[in-house]
Amino acid sequence: MVNGTATAAGSTPEPGLRERKKQRTRETIARAALELFDRDGFHETTIPAIAAAADVSPRTVSAYFPAKEDLVFPDQEDSFARLADRLRSRTTAETTADALRGWIRTELPRWAERDAEMRMQRRVVDSDDGLKAVEQRFRAFGEELIAASIAEDLGASPDDLEPRMAAAATFAIFGILGAEHDTKGQMSKAAVCEAPGEPVVLQLLDRALRFVDAGIRSLQGDAPGVD
Repeated sequence: MVNGTATAAGSTPEPGLRERKKQRTRETIARAALELFDRDGFHETTIPAIAAAADVSPRTVSAYFPAKEDLVFPDQEDSFARLADRLRSRTTAETTADALRGWIRTELPRWAERDAEMRMQRRVVDSDDGLKAVEQRFRAFGEELIAASIAEDLGASPDDLEPRMAAAATFAIFGILGAEHDTKGQMSKAAVCEAPGEPVVLQLLDRALRFVDAGIRSLQGDAPGVD
């Protein structure tokens, strides 16, 4: 039993009341900040203004988000941590593309829940060159994770050209899917979660990842010592 809640063997313990309250506070602050950034501008919005909108103290805002830029990307580090875990835990039969598809399947419901916030985030980032640079650093980190995983698939070094090219192509997929999402409108929970059949986003992703995966397998066939 964890925090008064029984859990089955091998399952993830449910967060306790304290953790849930902290998460709600964090989400409230991040949402208030994004709304102000979207309305008033990133640099024009102050920490005291965010605190007032979230009904907390400025010290609480800084405790949850030490840097102002963190408020624009509140979930990025956690999402990449889940990606790293998924890539590390993939089976020998799984390629990097397989693991990525599994990661995105788990992330899609979170993205659907945060659709409005993600749209605000996109507008805020697009309006500020400094935030674009922060986003680019996150992208570079994600590409490094994927390149290292693809390098394992190829028996190569993550610094080799092939894993880096494949990782860059993979990340380009996310940009294309994001543009597709913006063109076709709001990503509803039904669109990404409901059965029967695969969600549209996963269908598009599968097509793109098959392309990347075929390239990786072709490179495996070109590896030294392979006839």
